[in-house]
Amino acid sequence: MRTRARWVAWVGLWLLVVAGLGPIGDAGAGESAGLAYFRQAKINWRQFEGQKLTIGLNKHSYTESLLPLISEFEALTGIKVEYLILPENEYGAKLTADLSNQRGEFTVIMAGAMRNWAYVPPGWMVPLEPFLNDPKLTDKSWYKLEDFFPGLIAANRWNGKVGGGTGEGPLWSIPVMSESYLLAYRKDIFDQYKIKVPTTYEEMAEAARLVKKNAGIDGLVSRGTPNFPTIATGYLSGIKSYTDGKWSELDEKLNAQFHDPRAVKFSQIWTDMLRESGPADWANLTWYDGMERFAAGQAGMYPDCDFFAATYEDPKKSKVAGKVGYALMPAGPAGHTYSGLFTWALGMSKATKNKEAAWLFIQWATSPRTLLNATVEHQNYNPTRVSVMNDPRTQKVMGGWGNGTYMKVAQENLKTARVAWVPEPERPRLGDIWARALQEMYFKRLTPEEAMKRASDEVNKIFTEIGLRK
Repeated sequence: MRTRARWVAWVGLWLLVVAGLGPIGDAGAGESAGLAYFRQAKINWRQFEGQKLTIGLNKHSYTESLLPLISEFEALTGIKVEYLILPENEYGAKLTADLSNQRGEFTVIMAGAMRNWAYVPPGWMVPLEPFLNDPKLTDKSWYKLEDFFPGLIAANRWNGKVGGGTGEGPLWSIPVMSESYLLAYRKDIFDQYKIKVPTTYEEMAEAARLVKKNAGIDGLVSRGTPNFPTIATGYLSGIKSYTDGKWSELDEKLNAQFHDPRAVKFSQIWTDMLRESGPADWANLTWYDGMERFAAGQAGMYPDCDFFAATYEDPKKSKVAGKVGYALMPAGPAGHTYSGLFTWALGMSKATKNKEAAWLFIQWATSPRTLLNATVEHQNYNPTRVSVMNDPRTQKVMGGWGNGTYMKVAQENLKTARVAWVPEPERPRLGDIWARALQEMYFKRLTPEEAMKRASDEVNKIFTEIGLRK
């Protein structure tokens, strides 16, 4: 593959990459066939030839899947693409600085529901319907917005009302990958010791105990660091399931509800289970640590991101390839299970000068063919379009994971999963407080009731100070 890249130093640490990595096939087709596919759209792809875009990208598997394809967009449109890739914390800080000052350094950004909650209220992003509905810019019958999983499009719609309105109002970004949450478990161990795959959280605690007793490894692993990612995946899906989806971290007046008895009870079940059967260093574990340990055969269960299966099922990266089963998250007392939802998505800064060219990039990057290539050739999981998920080439890659159980569970989640957080711009700070409360419970520095009440009081104080709560 022909490669060309130019790196420019940023603050002496990070690099600006000039895109152009050469042609990539449409799961086997050549560059000319790929361009012919896009030229079926009844728009002029070269109407902004000579313009330049700068894309802001978080360091992520989606980003890695996009980079080899960008030269195709340049060849199709004559538009030059540069991009800046940063780790998530640095990306967020850099992007916020650019958006808040309306410098327009980034023309296209990696956003998504939870970032939209911070960027939309100040007027930093552009709604995408005007571009979607402009026949000079979009052939709607070719682009097929309806091909995206409805829940992912709903997650990227928001009416701008803090505390609600997800799925309503303008579309702010187009999803490029998705994650929901499931229970990955060691099917070989469960079968050997006749351990029941848990359908409730009480059963999950018992299964963890039995794995530790019989197999001599941690019964389960989970995120544990004192910041919001610890809350965001398995735990948040669990608390939603345990409360039958009728509890949220904030009420309609944005009062924190961590001290609700249902939330306290589930949090106690969760931390007791980890203390008794989980890793001794749980409080220091990130998502990546959990994924690596499960893949190394050091844990019996990992309730977390579905697409971690790509690692588990890769014999080059995993000692448990072919030994993993996948199940829906356990249900709560009412018998229902819920999964949270996260999606990275492409949006546009209001300060963007070349908005129409930026839209052509978003349209190209989220088209069926580009997302199929990103999935099949470059491991962008999970795909956000129904046609890509159901494509035989995708099924060939992902269909065998867990003897078919992965695709069954992932698609079931995509039908029903929704963003579990209440829309508000302080989610990271609220999540950090919440995660610290779990640690207080885990280490028994406070009772569950005391830890969750303290978290509620701290969030209420902050929200009052910044004017979110009156």
